[in-house]
Amino acid sequence: MTLKLNAAREAYAEFYGKNVEQMPKLIADGRVPMNVAQLMQKRLDIRNSDKDVKSAYMDNYFDTGDAVLYNPDGRVKIVLDSQTLRDMTPESPREGGALILGENVYNALQGEEFKKGKLRKVNESLLREEVKVHPVWKALARDQGLLNDYVDYIFAEGKQKFGYDTAMGVYPDSASDKPKLRAWCVYRLENRSGADGRGNLDINGGRFLGIAPEALSAIGKGASNIKAYTIADLQAFDNAVKGLEATVKPELLKPFADLKKKL
Repeated sequence: MTLKLNAAREAYAEFYGKNVEQMPKLIADGRVPMNVAQLMQKRLDIRNSDKDVKSAYMDNYFDTGDAVLYNPDGRVKIVLDSQTLRDMTPESPREGGALILGENVYNALQGEEFKKGKLRKVNESLLREEVKVHPVWKALARDQGLLNDYVDYIFAEGKQKFGYDTAMGVYPDSASDKPKLRAWCVYRLENRSGADGRGNLDINGGRFLGIAPEALSAIGKGASNIKAYTIADLQAFDNAVKGLEATVKPELLKPFADLKKKL
């Protein structure tokens, strides 16, 4: 009998079903839920991958580990990598498919907060430049360079495949009489890849992606922890060294030249 001494497991795993039931399974498997920024980076990374892999990420929606909180007075708070979401179980208090919070819990949770009516344009698809400056997308992306690259990619793919000129709308829930929490969901490309903050944690059809620790060690706990060079970065570098090529060692410039070829 051959001993299996190395447990190979997938870096990413789907947890499909009721979010309140799937999250405990994800955590028990030693994984963390993918956040919006990591999903954005992943969709960029698989642009030239096998068509089935690309389809899996682009043609499906994903619930994420980033939370959106709603206060009865109309305030909205974005909590990245929400521990409250990770701790939820089928026994967690819920109402209308949202986790119910006390006012003190809402106030204690740290995140970017928006007063009533300050989310800018919501509940409709957006133009490319509107997405790049939208406060919700900026908060979820964590990095402007990542957001810019992702927006350009989604709009290019959406135009090519479906003829879309608008996409990536933001769809928040309305306030209730109690503070509540939901998970941000990112739509599939065909549905314009919007950010939905209305998801029901109780219905079948939720889909978390769990990331294994060994994958996290490579990509960081959030896409914001990675310096992903963009076209703008490379153009800025070109401008900075223009005319200095003779004074800079060629081996120092080569990595940037190689990176430009890949992009």
